[in-house]
Amino acid sequence: MTDSSENELLHAVATGDERAFERLYTRYRERAGVMAWRMAHRADWIDDLLNESWCRAFDQRTTYKPEYPFLVWLAGIMRNVYRELCRRSAPGRAEGTMRSVGEGVDLESPEAIVHEAELLAALNQCLSDLSPRDAKIIRLRFFGGKTLRAVAKEVSVPESTLREVRLPALLQRIRRCMEGKKMEIPDNFPALRPDSTQLEGEDR
Repeated sequence: MTDSSENELLHAVATGDERAFERLYTRYRERAGVMAWRMAHRADWIDDLLNESWCRAFDQRTTYKPEYPFLVWLAGIMRNVYRELCRRSAPGRAEGTMRSVGEGVDLESPEAIVHEAELLAALNQCLSDLSPRDAKIIRLRFFGGKTLRAVAKEVSVPESTLREVRLPALLQRIRRCMEGKKMEIPDNFPALRPDSTQLEGEDR
């Protein structure tokens, strides 16, 4: 989609055009899913968070300002829905839920939420270019927080090979992939940064 055609689509949405909104939904639903996961980190909340956010966006589409990034606008709606999910959780747990699920989201701007979701989506695309086992290694080690020993056992690779050969090579591939997308590794994924020391020590 060209910039001009997307601009026309955004303006059509602002006039209430339902088909234009459907096209935007198709275009952005995957990134919206990443936003929801990044915000909630709870599988049992993601569908409700997404469905309610898209429904509200549809109902409020005539309030959308075309000069404003659509995903940022949607993130603002999604953040409000998330707050409500927290408040509707079991009595006495709302505040604790807000801190432990999507920690800090209430203080973040929609722009920050979208930016990190874009980075996560790019990382996910880079992982999809790896073999299933290599992608599993990265997910277990850096997203699942598993020790090198645990990862080595699960994927049946010698721990020394994983530490000294396999992981460094995989991390280099991911860095190159992200550079190709003109994106920097986010600060909250220090293990993927060039100066990372997380590979040092078998139990780190």
